[in-house]
Amino acid sequence: MDLSSFLPFYGFYLGPIYVHAWGLTAALGVITAAGMAFKKAGNQIPENKFWNLVIILIISIFLGARAGYALEHIGYYSLNPLSFLRIWEGGFSFSGGAIGGILAGYVWSKINKADFLFLGWLFTPAWLFGLFFGRIGCFLIQDHLGKPTDLPWGTWINGAYRHEPALYESIMVLIIGVLLSWNFLRRLSFGFKHPRDFFFPASLLLYSTGRFLLDFLRADDPLYFNLTLAQWASVTIFTVTGAFLLIKNKKAV
Repeated sequence: MDLSSFLPFYGFYLGPIYVHAWGLTAALGVITAAGMAFKKAGNQIPENKFWNLVIILIISIFLGARAGYALEHIGYYSLNPLSFLRIWEGGFSFSGGAIGGILAGYVWSKINKADFLFLGWLFTPAWLFGLFFGRIGCFLIQDHLGKPTDLPWGTWINGAYRHEPALYESIMVLIIGVLLSWNFLRRLSFGFKHPRDFFFPASLLLYSTGRFLLDFLRADDPLYFNLTLAQWASVTIFTVTGAFLLIKNKKAV
């Protein structure tokens, strides 16, 4: 599958305005996730509070994503600290954004005396469909270089047929999102008073597992003890979420 004739695709002109491909897909992802969550919330949370939370989440996710990318390239940013502010140059890490969003949501829930797992349920599977659009953008601009492959669907990039990690991840999150949309976990309570409260932890377990495995196909990410920073973040998210579920189960027995 030779896509080199039109990839990378960075954007296009709409009259005098240049539209960046990744920026467009990222915006579509945010709008999709927020819209799905808002529809799901209905009248269960005041509208002004909901959009206040969305704004906080967006800011926290982008700050966390930028910080995560800076950590992955700490050598460069330690010598050029002001480059951290040049977000128009690109450079974001989803794992960092996920951690930033989760922490912000948790703090917001405590301040506003809201149920954190209920908030997680509101944004699940919305965040997965939002990420789907974001990863399509990464695929279009060839943001993640894959390792060489002999498989028939490899893309010709940099003198070799390679895996497409961003495309693989977009397919993965779409599948997870569809599964959760079908409520295939509705009969599993895992110690929760409301079975719906398990949906957000389940999405974290499924995503972190898939992301950990997919990162073995990346060729350009720096390694820390033979794993990428995203893989270490995935291990952390999986471990913390798994421990949380075990504690909930133990309390329910």
